[in-house]
Amino acid sequence: MAGEDLQPSSDFLLDTGIIIRHLRNDKRAHDLLDHLEETGGISVSAITYLEILIQCEPHEEESTRLFFERVPPLDVSQEIARKAASLIKKYPTAFGKQIGRGTPDALIAATAWEGGSTLVTLNTRHFVKEPIAELSIQAVDQNARDWVTTLEI
Repeated sequence: MAGEDLQPSSDFLLDTGIIIRHLRNDKRAHDLLDHLEETGGISVSAITYLEILIQCEPHEEESTRLFFERVPPLDVSQEIARKAASLIKKYPTAFGKQIGRGTPDALIAATAWEGGSTLVTLNTRHFVKEPIAELSIQAVDQNARDWVTTLEI
């Protein structure tokens, strides 16, 4: 099977939008997560965890808890913070120059960079408008009927 020699939770880092849609029962997100887990492994940043907890509705708390038991968030280390700062400085068009605006996305990107993971995202505003040499990014067309077929992996 493809990906059987790969370490779990190390191949694909999922961005917040995909997880939110998965938790809200979007079949496209379910299919995408299943495909990525079969291909390698999935992980999420602690920043994604934070963003989801902020947006979580009371009726979503149980499914959210279960998801993050299955896919524990990766901590933000000093090295990830340093890499996020370097991304913000090097790519101001993608992340902005002000603290706050693009900081969460830069931390998520730096988490993928640090782990050598491919960042899988719906966020074309920050992650696709200009190439980011340090990252492998898979932008998913959120308007597609089938997200798996939009992948280039």
